[in-house]
Amino acid sequence: MAVTVWAGDARVVAVRAALEPFAWQSFTAELVCRRAVAAMDAGQGLPRPRGPLNRTNPQAECVDALVEILNGYRWRSLTIDGLSRLLVGAAQAWRHEQAWFDIRLGLLLDGIG
Repeated sequence: MAVTVWAGDARVVAVRAALEPFAWQSFTAELVCRRAVAAMDAGQGLPRPRGPLNRTNPQAECVDALVEILNGYRWRSLTIDGLSRLLVGAAQAWRHEQAWFDIRLGLLLDGIG
């Protein structure tokens, strides 16, 4: 699912600020994504999902998902604004999908589904 994110979105601004001072084009996709997730979260952890076998580190899973997205793009040729919007939109879509997964899992664990 594609999510369009406004360039003035606070998360986009935070990601841009976390990458812009550096030669980010020389970074690995993983480093770019780690910096982006840290900037988006601004030190706040993601909520822990339900279920005993669920993810234990949602930030790391988000980084992995973003790396997979970047591997499908020529991301080093993007502008910093384009890269920041891509990362925020992809993270938002991933988090929405995870939230729906957690809701469905919760229903199954509660015996409703």
